Amino acid sequence: MLHMCTTITIYRNKIAINSNMKLPKSSSFIKTIPSFVLFLIASYVAISFIEWFSHYYFMHMNGFINPFLSAIGINMYNSHVRHHKETKMDQTLDDGFVEEGLVFNMFDLEVWLVFSTFLLFVYLTRSWFSPLPLPLLLFLSIFLGLFYFYSWSSIHSFYHQKYIPTNTPLTSNTTVYSPLPFYVPDHTSPIYQYLYWYHTLHHLNKGKSKGNYNIICPFADFVLMTYTPAVDNTKHFSENQQKTPQEEWLSQHLRFEIRILDNNQIEYRDEGKTEWLPIPQI
Repeated sequence: MLHMCTTITIYRNKIAINSNMKLPKSSSFIKTIPSFVLFLIASYVAISFIEWFSHYYFMHMNGFINPFLSAIGINMYNSHVRHHKETKMDQTLDDGFVEEGLVFNMFDLEVWLVFSTFLLFVYLTRSWFSPLPLPLLLFLSIFLGLFYFYSWSSIHSFYHQKYIPTNTPLTSNTTVYSPLPFYVPDHTSPIYQYLYWYHTLHHLNKGKSKGNYNIICPFADFVLMTYTPAVDNTKHFSENQQKTPQEEWLSQHLRFEIRILDNNQIEYRDEGKTEWLPIPQI
């Protein structure tokens, strides 16, 4: 509301008008915009690190955390490592693949452990986002968490050119629960193509050469120095024998780049070469 106080003074046939106007106070909504933007940025960074840790430790069972996870019954390792073994170089899958390796199930313990970690982060850092009230922060956190898992399953399954139906029994007799059916990303989007390129490198680098543990939220890989912009299996095959046709091919093409075309098509270029070729389906 605009407040105005006007005084009219008559002095020697001259009229002086003094107006004292009080401008309206800044909207409280406008004051929250910087905090809201900071919350979104902080949430993305937190989710990126949580995604990295869950992928590196839970799914690949790296490091000291293995015995603890096994003791409390968390075992994403079997389905995820099987997913890696089933994935061809062009990222496709044959029939009979393990569906649990492609998507998150909303009722899995692992999902709620990751979800709770994000909520704990928001609660502990709530003072950063003042004047946003805690109930609003928690509501936004729950929404972002659900949207993350929904997007992760939708995008990751599309990387591998499979669509997983929700809320219905799968061939493995398990059911993937989700509030909504998974969506199909736009494969021509530059963002999607970058993420697909990023994830394909995770699959093509083997053993200790493996990197790119972020799936849909790249950031933590750059901080934790696990980002890999190309395939380099020199060290891996100097220490390990080839066991599959895919590993045999990779041992003959130790270092190469990849690029993504439309329709999830992948091409590679060996180091020192100029020609781009379709990556084999092995």
